[in-house]
Amino acid sequence: MHIFKTVIHFAILGFVANLNSQIINTQFGPVEGKTVGSIQSFLGIPFAKPPVGALRWQAPQNPDAWVSILQAKSFAPACAQISFNQGDTTSTIKGSEDCLYLNVWKPQNTTNKLPVMFFIHGGGNQQGSAGGEDGGTVLYDGTNLSQRGNVIVVTIQYRLGPFGFLAHKGLEKNGKKAGNYAVMDQLLALNWVKNNISRFGGDSANVTVFGESAGALNTGNLLLTAKATGLMHKAIIQSGVALVVPYQNALDSSSVFVNKYISSGTDSQKIAFMRTVSAYDLVKDLKSPTEGGKVGGIWRPCVDNDIFTGLPMDLIKAGSFNKIPLMIGTNADEMSLSSPKTITPAMVSLLINTLPAASRAEANTLYPPSSTNTQARVSYVNLLSDAQFHSTTRRMAQCVAANQSLPVWRYYFTYKHSVAALQSFGSYHGMELFYVFNNWENATLGKGVLFKAQDDSMQKVCLQYWTNFAKTGDPNGAVYSNWPQYKAAPECYMDLKATPDGSKCQVIKERCDFWDKMTFHTPCKDMAYSAIKGSTTIKVFPNPSNGKLYVEGNEKSIPQVYTLEGRLVESAWHNGELQLIAPNGLYILKVDGANSSNSVLIQVNK
Repeated sequence: MHIFKTVIHFAILGFVANLNSQIINTQFGPVEGKTVGSIQSFLGIPFAKPPVGALRWQAPQNPDAWVSILQAKSFAPACAQISFNQGDTTSTIKGSEDCLYLNVWKPQNTTNKLPVMFFIHGGGNQQGSAGGEDGGTVLYDGTNLSQRGNVIVVTIQYRLGPFGFLAHKGLEKNGKKAGNYAVMDQLLALNWVKNNISRFGGDSANVTVFGESAGALNTGNLLLTAKATGLMHKAIIQSGVALVVPYQNALDSSSVFVNKYISSGTDSQKIAFMRTVSAYDLVKDLKSPTEGGKVGGIWRPCVDNDIFTGLPMDLIKAGSFNKIPLMIGTNADEMSLSSPKTITPAMVSLLINTLPAASRAEANTLYPPSSTNTQARVSYVNLLSDAQFHSTTRRMAQCVAANQSLPVWRYYFTYKHSVAALQSFGSYHGMELFYVFNNWENATLGKGVLFKAQDDSMQKVCLQYWTNFAKTGDPNGAVYSNWPQYKAAPECYMDLKATPDGSKCQVIKERCDFWDKMTFHTPCKDMAYSAIKGSTTIKVFPNPSNGKLYVEGNEKSIPQVYTLEGRLVESAWHNGELQLIAPNGLYILKVDGANSSNSVLIQVNK
């Protein structure tokens, strides 16, 4: 009788344990997570071997299998980096090269094939992490998004800065070009999802990749590679566009970087030495990727004829991309938080006066210097946001919509935090993430009595649109305003705010048209080869550049380059080659013709 009771007792315990089991057998070994409410989280699951020692600047490899249960209850260290806050020049060096881990959140005991939302963090491709805090909360914690949206959430880490993007002759092997290690990390993580996510209740045939800032750039770039075909089924690009630089541009900037550490020896000897340099020393001198309201950074994927076979717009125009439903958009005041706190009317006027004389009247109308610092700052932020985000996003949305039959959905995020201390920053870069992940309620300035009804509404709006899109490819549902599909004409979009409005078309059209004219934009054509159209056609390439540009068709005038504030940039000119001595950022290149002065916006990424 006692034996019978004991057997029943252990049977009951086993049944209860199975109901609350947090152990899942992955492809490489068992992992044990933790339960918070109705959500199970599995944090710090390795998807690759640590890329250290001889594996620095190598393609990622699958992790070694393990037998014992891996405790997956805390975030892995960030990838090695120097970290800056928006609008702040102070920095912190942190992280580890051993950082290729991912995190999974799932509703408890789900047996359904749930949609998978695969997130790539931002940070200029040189900073950020999946477990980092912002505003007093873990920004990308997937608990609320998973629970309230009934989706599987995956966040990943990938090698940053020189570890993820160094392209150097000494790294070329067997005829294959170098660089793009971070992209390989992202692809390996997507393959991990394909092979493992069904064990967590996810549908490997319904994966939405989404990312913000550099994560948006990386999401856009995954559209361009055949290696991601079948691994992603929808994409959400938040405040960024696809950007791949020519291979020579990546080689040049990487060579400059390596030569700061070792300037003699063969290419292979230099790389051998670079593998002995500490992670700390490789990142300590990097600059903020958003200093002064200008997006910089040198760490970009490159055309390697393997992962990427061409430049983004060229590939999209040719139809050589992954045609899937796309959601894409920007925040109204992207560069507000990273711009100088005080902007005077004179600073706006000085900036506008760097433009060609024929464009200044229109620029003054669109971005009036006004008479107060407050009004001037609005114009300054609008100009930088339009040039770097809104106009480029429109171009990508137009090109994708014109070259696939599947839907494109464009948004413009205009909500402002309810707390008074933050309202002057408007809808700043990255702000929407608090609402997409439903974590503003956990932030220092958003929790408790500070969490207002409009904040709750904004979280619910983002939750519904984002998860509806992840489930079906259409953000629309029965609750909120209808979101119209984006077409090149009439360019309708969703105004994302606490009470969303899908009745609008042609967001800030006049301002985006202005920047198309300023950069002589041709639809579905990359900025990498910019034409200056005056009395003769002048080609400037590559753009973005590492500081070295080639200017063809200019025989009578020496090009000059100015900062956006109007200061002349030091440069050397010889036989069509213009070498700039300037930090990373945006500049105006001017060419004086016989009867006019023409200019083009250029980006320097060293």
